[in-house]
Amino acid sequence: MDGGNVTAFVVEATMNASAQGNGSVGSVRRQVPAVHWAILSLSPLGFMENGILLWFLCFRMRRNPFTVYITHLAVADISLLFCIFILSIDYALDYELSSGHYYTTVTLSVTFLFGYNAGLYLLTAISVERCLSVLYPIWYRCHRPKHQSACVCALLWALSCLVTTMEHAMCIDSGEESRSRSDCRAVIIFIAVLSFLVFTPLMVASSTILVVRIRKNTWTPHSSKLYIVIAATIVIFLIFAMPMRLLYLLYYEYWSAFGSLHHVSLLFSTINSSANPFIYFFVGSSKKKRFKESLKVVLTRAFKDETQPRRQEDNGNTISLETVV
Repeated sequence: MDGGNVTAFVVEATMNASAQGNGSVGSVRRQVPAVHWAILSLSPLGFMENGILLWFLCFRMRRNPFTVYITHLAVADISLLFCIFILSIDYALDYELSSGHYYTTVTLSVTFLFGYNAGLYLLTAISVERCLSVLYPIWYRCHRPKHQSACVCALLWALSCLVTTMEHAMCIDSGEESRSRSDCRAVIIFIAVLSFLVFTPLMVASSTILVVRIRKNTWTPHSSKLYIVIAATIVIFLIFAMPMRLLYLLYYEYWSAFGSLHHVSLLFSTINSSANPFIYFFVGSSKKKRFKESLKVVLTRAFKDETQPRRQEDNGNTISLETVV
């Protein structure tokens, strides 16, 4: 398999395995970059944070349309961080790739891309829906479909599966080299258009509208926390996660030029997925009572949706407005 037709970790792992097979027994073991140890340190922390967040969202908090998206986003971040951590351990231990181990590595790399694509699409959906709730509040309160968030999340997971499968089939697990290179270029163009000309502009435009509304309206700090959460999450994503998608697309054609940057791009992606729970905590916590309130209170405050009608109680049990797929 050609080095340009696999993801960053798989490429380097294949090259390392080949070098080990051809080198002498007394060859010097390659040095693991310092940035790689940062990945190994941050990814378990981010995995644990998102796991705690997911548990609270699923079992301890009332659901609203926004928390449905956040729940799915946490699942995407957990899958991404898990794959990064396992692949990082593999790289640090410098395993020789048997055929079975190679396919395990490819599977983890594809799952990593699947989680990343889903995160991009979900963040865009969050931003667009919140923007619509600001621009069309009557529709949002009265005419919005009850299970819209769950249906949108299901469609976005399906889109992520489709895009990742295309990337894997045409660029990672290639067959005939002459055919696969032209097909891979077509897939790269499609993913670039989808990521940088469709979803990213929608995300930036809708989040900009939210920020403008926050500054123009004299809302209380409590009611604007949800919008601050969205804006901060999107800014972190654009800074730390988008470069990884760009570099991954460049890897397929220009691995020799950009291959040395793949550890940095993975570190940035790890920071992005690990930062979201911190954003929710610091935005939702009170300055005077920080680290003194329960996590449930902090998250409830951060995710409170002021545009939703009040829930009605039926025999002491809350009727949920949304369900998670």
